[in-house]
Amino acid sequence: MKTKLLFTICLMSVMLSIQQAQAQTILAPGDIAIIWYQADTPDSFAFTTFVDLEAGTEIMFTDCGAVPTGTFDPAGCGEGAIVYTVPAGGLELGEIITHNDLAPTADFVDYSGDSIILGTSGVSLSTGGDSITVFQGTGESPSFIFMLSGSSTTFSGDDSESTTQTNLFNGLIDTGLPRTAVAVGSGPEPSQEFDNAVYSGSYTFATVQDAKVALTDPANYVGANITTEEPYNALVAGIPEKLFISTLSTNTFDIGNKLSMYPNPSNGIITIKNAGVVLDKVVISDLNGRQIQAFDLNGMTQDKDLDLRSVVSSGMYFVTISSESASTVKKIIIN
Repeated sequence: MKTKLLFTICLMSVMLSIQQAQAQTILAPGDIAIIWYQADTPDSFAFTTFVDLEAGTEIMFTDCGAVPTGTFDPAGCGEGAIVYTVPAGGLELGEIITHNDLAPTADFVDYSGDSIILGTSGVSLSTGGDSITVFQGTGESPSFIFMLSGSSTTFSGDDSESTTQTNLFNGLIDTGLPRTAVAVGSGPEPSQEFDNAVYSGSYTFATVQDAKVALTDPANYVGANITTEEPYNALVAGIPEKLFISTLSTNTFDIGNKLSMYPNPSNGIITIKNAGVVLDKVVISDLNGRQIQAFDLNGMTQDKDLDLRSVVSSGMYFVTISSESASTVKKIIIN
């Protein structure tokens, strides 16, 4: 009996460890933003998160660009990637993580490669023009989250012609604000680049939405072709450890706690259960960030039934629920 009990305890411990190791935050486009990249030595970049990230979540960063079809080059992009694993304790919304190629932390490791992203040497930014793209999944089956390009002020290039160019990855948006793809080069033609670029605005915001708008506005970036150039150098030195968002205590965390969605999985009819939040809008999007359906709630504080059967098929979708100053993203599985 003691042997069986000990075996059961050990098995439960192993299963719990596996579950914890497999914990992942599934990101939607725009949940991460790159706010600094540097192609001059040392290759460096910084990103911030607009959602809480569970420990163990894996996020990929690559300098592979897009071809005009909005994908990686099917023949292989010829460049590499690195994987960031969220450390124990997770990351809170607004934290800023910096990567330095010459002094990487243990949380960053080289991506092992697949048939598309063949390189195993990590990210090596070119001073002839380059970009950094955030994705989850693999090069063969990516879910694109964000991209920052220093190779042009547009996404009109073709990575299959030159690794210093990029087009726009599927599901990302380079117009309006906030956006999920930001081009901060020196001119509109492919490879009209800046070696380096950094966000130049304030890191203090009233709401998460204000932060997204400011940090994804190309007008708020300063480019440079040497690292000692000012104000670039001073702006890099001034990157803080975290965004300051004054309404964070009443923002995403509280909204997420006051809203639930059922049944999940669903046949396409879902109910958003609301504990009194004044809601403005619900947006349904697919894993590539494409909007499927939007519902105006006009200040509703009651539960809301949604019938999605005519617009969705089997699979996973993101449900973004917004109030006047905050939003939360929930995942729904459709059978």
